[in-house]
Amino acid sequence: MLDVMQPGRITALSDLRKLIAEPPAMMHRRLQRQIDDYCLTVIRNASVCVVGLAKQAGVVFVNLRATPVVTAEAERVDLVWPAGVDLPASLARGETLNGSLYFIMPGIGFALRANGRCSAEQVEGGETRLAFRADAFFLHCSRAKVRARFWEPRADQLRYADGAGGGTLSEDALTFISRSPYVLILTQDSAGKTELSPRGDPDGFVLALDRSTLLIPERPGNKVACTLTNILLHDAVTVVFLIPGSADVLVVNGRCWLCTEQHMLMPTAVQGKTPKLGMVLQVDEFRFQHSPALVEAGLWSKETHLRESDIPSFSKMLAEHMNGRGLLGKATTLVVDAVVKHDLKHLY
Repeated sequence: MLDVMQPGRITALSDLRKLIAEPPAMMHRRLQRQIDDYCLTVIRNASVCVVGLAKQAGVVFVNLRATPVVTAEAERVDLVWPAGVDLPASLARGETLNGSLYFIMPGIGFALRANGRCSAEQVEGGETRLAFRADAFFLHCSRAKVRARFWEPRADQLRYADGAGGGTLSEDALTFISRSPYVLILTQDSAGKTELSPRGDPDGFVLALDRSTLLIPERPGNKVACTLTNILLHDAVTVVFLIPGSADVLVVNGRCWLCTEQHMLMPTAVQGKTPKLGMVLQVDEFRFQHSPALVEAGLWSKETHLRESDIPSFSKMLAEHMNGRGLLGKATTLVVDAVVKHDLKHLY
């Protein structure tokens, strides 16, 4: 796959599961085939939707305060394509692409994710819409944002938007990575279906092993391990680096493999805990992308932030997604709430 040394490389799912146990069976029931009122609550309160497209066709940030979701019903979500952002050529040709959505609510740690298929539609007045048809909707916990202190804007006044390059990262790119506490990782399985998953940690948590190789530590999660499983099946990966408060992001495309080599992972230790494994990304290309939606949507303006009491709790939503709204769902809420509180106290 890669023409670099790969110490401690994991190549089989069975080896991955020796490090990350199978998730509880009920976790698979968290997937919703259609939008319910909890999903709709997140969609209506989100200020940004991140769109990740397969075949490295791009990652786009949609300002939902300026252009709210047009349609959200059953398995369908229709978004207004951002003005001034080029439509990927494949969508412009009328093709359908696998893709993922990630809805971010201002000031709220958990989010809604969706995986499915995307196409573009032209409507009256010249507006372009992204028509998304979901295979699954599911809630995602707040740990990545908490680890990253995502809601605290950094004092980053630099502009990076015009830089791009091949497999060797520029000084500006390396500087951006050293200041970023939060990334979105777009992966595909063997059938091309996508996942868009966040990772967060203290600023600069992604380690540059050299100018062409990055190491992303893997922290404790929900054990579903979709991103890691996808990497075993399909090594093409897109990683988007964010700095809270900045309208610029860094997009890195490359090839990835899973590493357990402790000497490589030790520099990424936090609170004295070295991760069991990490993702090693061999860079193919990078580019800075100006994404004003992140700031214009008020993502880091406290005036726009929701209070936790404004919406149902993550524990309640997730428990009832897994076990319904009867007595079992209510009982599960108590269990999930205890697990969530434990996880937030033990981030590493």
